[in-house]
Amino acid sequence: MAAPASSSADAVDMPRASTETRLAKVPQPAAWQPSRGRECRNRGKYKRFCAGPRKVAAPQGPAGQLGQKLGLGTRKTAGQLLISSPDPQWVEHAPAAQTNELTWPVDQGKFWRGFGKVQRGPKRKRGHAGIDIGAEEGSPIHAVQSGIVAYADNELTGYGNVLIVVHADGTTALYAHCQAILVFAGQVVERGQIVAQVGHTGIARGTHLHFEYRRRGRPRDPLPMFENPPASALAAMPRRKRSHSSVSSPPTRAHSAAKTTATTERNL
Repeated sequence: MAAPASSSADAVDMPRASTETRLAKVPQPAAWQPSRGRECRNRGKYKRFCAGPRKVAAPQGPAGQLGQKLGLGTRKTAGQLLISSPDPQWVEHAPAAQTNELTWPVDQGKFWRGFGKVQRGPKRKRGHAGIDIGAEEGSPIHAVQSGIVAYADNELTGYGNVLIVVHADGTTALYAHCQAILVFAGQVVERGQIVAQVGHTGIARGTHLHFEYRRRGRPRDPLPMFENPPASALAAMPRRKRSHSSVSSPPTRAHSAAKTTATTERNL
């Protein structure tokens, strides 16, 4: 996907922090899964795109054992979540949410592309199963809601390093094109926790987070669910949905916490 030109609205969405400041607070896992190189395509119109480098946390400890027991972390698991509801056992292990609202996943992220039928090129519109948030490479990605990690790897066509989290209400959040995923299948994550870093793995034209929010396997527009979207994202929402979100100064992560297989390439 082509990176859109910056707008004046984007420029004033949020105060910017230095790259060094943001990267300093990114926790690193104890161990990484083995890399398989860049895993680039060698034919077809997407031949210049690469699924890697694979950079995902290696499962460990009781959480890793739980993930294995529940059958999490496999391509089959991810495929199920893209077309149907999560297994009731997975939902059972997700922590209860303190609020139904989602927190914006990238602090300095700029809204790029919305959900549904969106313009791609001068004449055509195509379906888009999520939203795209542009940010500098390596920027921290925060969990939009508490849940249990169901999948963290790069085996889904087009998504690159991709993380899928199951929530207590049966919804799922998908974070794609990551530079790195810092959590593993079976691990419980809290709303606002840093779980990954922005990248451009997979079929990604520009460094960004592709975010999907699904209920019963069907993608839903997540914008009305966010408590703290930037001004550019609010402007993209239909007027009737804007009352569910606010563009007042975004709450801090501490405040938010206190309130607290394969898919088709056309979705990316």
